[in-house]
Amino acid sequence: MLQIMIEKKKFKKKKAYKELSFETAIRNPERYKDILTFMKDYNGVELNDDNLLKIVSNMYVDGLVTSNDFILKNYKNNNEIYNAVIKINSTRKADGGFPSGYQSRFWTYMRTLSEFGFVYARYNEIFQIGEIGKMLIQNELDSQEAFSLQAIKYNRRSPYKNVSNDFNYFKFIINILKRLNKRNKKLSYNQFIISLFSKDGNIDEFFQVIDNNVFSDKYTTYDYIKKNYPQVNKFQTVMQDYPDVVLRMLRITGFVNVEYNGILLIDLNEEKKEYIDKLFKLDYTLTEEEKTNAKKYFKKLQKVTDYELSLVISNRGESEIILNYNDILKNIINKYEINEDMITKNIQNLCSNRKTDERFKYISDPLKFEFFIAIFMYILYGKNYKIKPNYKVDANGLPISHAPGNIGDIEILGKQIYWLLEVTLIRNKTQQLNNETVNLFRHINAQETDEKYLSLIAPYIHQDTETLYKASTISLITDGLENFFAKPYDISEFIKISKDKNNFKDMRLYTKKIFEKIVHLIKE
Repeated sequence: MLQIMIEKKKFKKKKAYKELSFETAIRNPERYKDILTFMKDYNGVELNDDNLLKIVSNMYVDGLVTSNDFILKNYKNNNEIYNAVIKINSTRKADGGFPSGYQSRFWTYMRTLSEFGFVYARYNEIFQIGEIGKMLIQNELDSQEAFSLQAIKYNRRSPYKNVSNDFNYFKFIINILKRLNKRNKKLSYNQFIISLFSKDGNIDEFFQVIDNNVFSDKYTTYDYIKKNYPQVNKFQTVMQDYPDVVLRMLRITGFVNVEYNGILLIDLNEEKKEYIDKLFKLDYTLTEEEKTNAKKYFKKLQKVTDYELSLVISNRGESEIILNYNDILKNIINKYEINEDMITKNIQNLCSNRKTDERFKYISDPLKFEFFIAIFMYILYGKNYKIKPNYKVDANGLPISHAPGNIGDIEILGKQIYWLLEVTLIRNKTQQLNNETVNLFRHINAQETDEKYLSLIAPYIHQDTETLYKASTISLITDGLENFFAKPYDISEFIKISKDKNNFKDMRLYTKKIFEKIVHLIKE
């Protein structure tokens, strides 16, 4: 035993100053809510090999994890699924204290959640979801609120990061943006990358670097990094992979705006300045033991105080910029010179996993789909209706995160018409049924307008999803909801119908045919 301990100590990597990074396999931080929601059934479960195999296998079955080598219909039973999952992950190296294989695959999805104190996930120990993680699952907090709270607690050095950097990066970068704001300047993407290499969060030192050096392109920036910082990875990792994910994490907090028009610029979200200032006055200094002990780290970060909740709730009030829905969409269309053909092409490309407009790169694909549909609807219907996307936006009107659960994605409001659009890129049948159906019908039943419409828009509509839509429509109407019309659309049909502005007529006809078929069957 002593010899084993000596060997482990011998081969343990020494701490070093490194570039800030988060898990690059999950570029969209909003996915963490889906992961937490999936894991709620395993709260309190020991993370041993048997349970990890079941968990990871169910991740594949539910479509949370995908692989070209995993085709569910090819497997007859659980044993075949388990064997496939073991084989697919057989080359994965040990990581985060989890053994090689499917066990370390699990850690891929828990790494960032652990770093931010949402969960406690250690091999052969009991899995725990913290208070703030549970509130996110239960829609008591949305993703932006949860990550903004956890960002003020996050520390570069932790039980999950073997680094010498020891400070709160989020406070560091926000203070940089505040100082730049006083100069009427913004942070360039290349300067942002330099910030990821800070050793101790020294703001004056950072400004000495950017004031005395010109980071005109990614190549000169990378050359500077190689000359001045240790532990430098390859070009792609340093200049794209790591900063890409960090910027997405920064955006989901709502702390920053991102603007891309040839050059990507980052600045402070003035709409959230008061909220940010109050958050950053909170003291979350970690002890040395908390920085090295995973249980104590989790205990410190996982809770949410009454005062924190009060800050979040007071920040929920809609500002004037958010109330002017049509103006926001109009400004974006004018600023980026968007027309109907352009937005249609982007929608089609997004649904076909092809490249979309580079200027909206830092909007996650599911959120981008809502954004594009909202623009499309404004172009077609904005003169006569209020187009109200419910996603959260930055001061430039670009989406940051999805709306809280149960309110729908896009509302189209007229004097006598209420039209709710639910927009999803989900292709998995189970997820499409679970996430996009029953709650929508509950929501629309509560609206007080003469005519109510509901549309689900997806790249592909499963037959079971359409069947549930028909059944729910029949149920609502027979229970007394008059003048209600609903239809699920695949994206091709939706674009075609919308371009002709026949949406309302098409939904009325679709709903009418459902009842005509029922009457015909009864007569038979």
